[in-house]
Amino acid sequence: MIALVFSYEVREPEGFERAYGPEGEWAQFFGQGPGFIGTELLRDAETPGRYLVVDRWESAEAYNAFAAKHRDEYMRRVDDARFYYEQELRFGTFQTVWNDSTEG
Repeated sequence: MIALVFSYEVREPEGFERAYGPEGEWAQFFGQGPGFIGTELLRDAETPGRYLVVDRWESAEAYNAFAAKHRDEYMRRVDDARFYYEQELRFGTFQTVWNDSTEG
């Protein structure tokens, strides 16, 4: 599993939460892709307007295949959502370090 992690400084919280939440526009868009696990939206308890978004996919290949297949719509959605936030910072793509199997 991989997790794409982003931080946002948000100017319009309600719209941002609708777009980036676990049932939001982005999650519905990603949900069309095989291998999409889900989105988690975290609001900073100490800094108003600061959020983390974590998009989980079964593999980097699943995410990359989806992004390549839907590139034009992906870029349009990026442009359409920019007015919700002041700043976006991509922390990176992270992989799990544990395995659920009982390998010896």
